[in-house]
Amino acid sequence: MKFERVLKRATFLDPLNGFQDGGRDCEVRKDPLTGRNSRILFFPIRELPQPDYEQLKKKDPGFCPFCPENITKITPKFNPALFTQERYSYGDAICFPNAFPYDENGAVTVLSKDHFLRISDLTEKIIADGISCCVDFLIDVKRNQPEAIYQSINWNYLPNGGSSILHPHLQVTASSVATNYYNDLCRTLNEYGDTLFSDLVDTEEGLGERFLSRDRYFSWIIAFAPQGMFDVIAISHAYFEPESLKKEEILNEIVSGIKRVIDFIESKKVISYNMSLFFMIGNRKFIPHMRLCPRTTIPPLDTCEINYMKMLHNEPMSTMKPESVAEELKKIWW
Repeated sequence: MKFERVLKRATFLDPLNGFQDGGRDCEVRKDPLTGRNSRILFFPIRELPQPDYEQLKKKDPGFCPFCPENITKITPKFNPALFTQERYSYGDAICFPNAFPYDENGAVTVLSKDHFLRISDLTEKIIADGISCCVDFLIDVKRNQPEAIYQSINWNYLPNGGSSILHPHLQVTASSVATNYYNDLCRTLNEYGDTLFSDLVDTEEGLGERFLSRDRYFSWIIAFAPQGMFDVIAISHAYFEPESLKKEEILNEIVSGIKRVIDFIESKKVISYNMSLFFMIGNRKFIPHMRLCPRTTIPPLDTCEINYMKMLHNEPMSTMKPESVAEELKKIWW
């Protein structure tokens, strides 16, 4: 297992030092799972302003299709020819077809009856019930659409994370066509071999720089080549399919880790993130895993963190060194 990096230095005459010779370093890192590059920028880290939840709520249009008084009237129902339920429910979570799907099987799972929840309000039970609801949907997909092998449970939390509705919800997909992430990872698996995931965990644990913990079912690491500001990965110890998350001990372990990560994100004065939990049905080489990245804007203009480098060159950038993130997150992990 290699962790490839190239240190770059841009040289210029520095106006902050009387136009003497100067410059700035950056680093290009290659993701050992996908082969894609990420760039670590060694910029001075400025403390982010305290997030203004009230200002965010002022922008809310007021009408919400996911609120209890609207959800059964407005949201679609599943096709009875393919699914056993019109809508799935688990606790307060409700899963129904995405009215604007990305693929042939796209669903939305509303997490709570409450229209707005801060990160600190997102309890482990709320998250667990939402994932369980998604799993019930995916079990039916597997039963009637065996070709839809690329399955994922996803979370865009709040507008900076790409959510167009404040009401907290997950998105779940099952497709016969791989996303670029699956294609990249499967290419690496074919080139590297079946031990890709286990070697990554073992190597990271041995190095200790980005390793968080090896629990009963999952190991947790900070990504060497992050997909965003930073990138937390949970890797299962063995292949399983979504229905295994019906086992309480497996579900509780992944949810407990998710909760620790999002609480850590909030402590950094960031209130948005993206999360994906990846499965590939029938491919025992593809180990289920999760990636979770915070999302923010750059003050003072609230500039989007995604620019041409990510959008068109497909190279994420981070101003936080993964090893430093791991050092901080370890302090609150247990």
